[in-house]
Amino acid sequence: MLNWLNSREATEAGVALADDFVMQTAGASSGARRKVPAGQQLAKFMQSFLQGVDRTARPLQLNVFKRAKLANSFKWRLLEKGVEKEIVDELTQALVLRLTSGQASLPRDDTAKRSSGPSRKRT
Repeated sequence: MLNWLNSREATEAGVALADDFVMQTAGASSGARRKVPAGQQLAKFMQSFLQGVDRTARPLQLNVFKRAKLANSFKWRLLEKGVEKEIVDELTQALVLRLTSGQASLPRDDTAKRSSGPSRKRT
């Protein structure tokens, strides 16, 4: 039960994701306020960001509490680093959606594989 509440790894992962974002945008922004790239670079950037989320968070097998801690540490680290609030909110929302959809899609895929097996034998 205590392991369920131990969020140290999740907090560290959130900070690491935020630091990665700051490093990626440091060259693109000369001012104190960091901005997400625009246009075609935005799609490329978001794909890279979400891959980083998968790489960092999926191995942790986060429960609801740990996902919340990860998102909270991510959001506050970005705000501390001077990222615009609107961008922080959008990135945090994308992070939370990725974390929740990633967790939910794993069992559904497994169920689909099991249910498709017997239907093939019948036809």
